[in-house]
Amino acid sequence: MAVGGPPVLVVTRLDDATADEVITELNRRRVPVVRLDPGDFPREVTLSGTFDSTGTGGTLATASRSVDLGNVRSVYWRRPTPYTADLAMDEQTGRWAVEEARYGLGGTLAALPGAHYLNHPWRNGDAEYKPA
Repeated sequence: MAVGGPPVLVVTRLDDATADEVITELNRRRVPVVRLDPGDFPREVTLSGTFDSTGTGGTLATASRSVDLGNVRSVYWRRPTPYTADLAMDEQTGRWAVEEARYGLGGTLAALPGAHYLNHPWRNGDAEYKPA
């Protein structure tokens, strides 16, 4: 396996021991990794996105790393923290902000061109409806 190459995006909460093991193995193999929790958006995670005829692009940045979204090889989605609103917002504005974050950042992360997904977030949502 070639050293480096396109990065893997690990979308999970900070205290996920299983994701820690995956990241340890990716590091051992020298695969670039960017870990983020959507619950940290927009305070600690930022997105500068583009959408055109070639698909989704742009840059995603955490406190310690950034990634060109068009270069992400794989996404490992595992139990991230739910999106949250700023506590200074009133209830209605907070609900709106959470939905916009879910559709904006969440939609971007779920539609990366050429990325392979382990636990695609939309399939996770489908799986939550057990009768189906």
